[in-house]
Amino acid sequence: MDYRAFAQSIRKLFMLKHTLFSGFDSSPENRGLNKTQERVLMMAWHHEGVPMRFLSRQAGMEKGSLTTVIDSLEAKNLVRRIQDSEDKRSFIIHATDEGALLAQDIERRFLKHLEQLLSPLTETQQEEFKTAADAIGKYLSILGE
Repeated sequence: MDYRAFAQSIRKLFMLKHTLFSGFDSSPENRGLNKTQERVLMMAWHHEGVPMRFLSRQAGMEKGSLTTVIDSLEAKNLVRRIQDSEDKRSFIIHATDEGALLAQDIERRFLKHLEQLLSPLTETQQEEFKTAADAIGKYLSILGE
């Protein structure tokens, strides 16, 4: 494999994140959450009953930083932290009903944003884009294990 060309392709993924998220503004519905709090809430909602170590990895955050974010989300009654019954040192994070409603609103707004963002692509191009994203996700799960 040509790793130099591969590295150049990977750099495009950083641009992809910027393209997908830079124009997205959930502020009318997010109750004053910053982007990190919002991201952690969405992950907790998507992966209901998730260990903090999983959230830390998925969010790319140190455990201490994540703890601060979880504290703030708990204070807003958006998530709850429950001690893991199998590992007393670990906590499981659940979105509260209020957190789930907020996450659903943010998700609905983001899906509308994606629809507008991808509208210049043909239906075939959108399907190709989704297939590429699925492939990246598949390989990330292998590499991240």
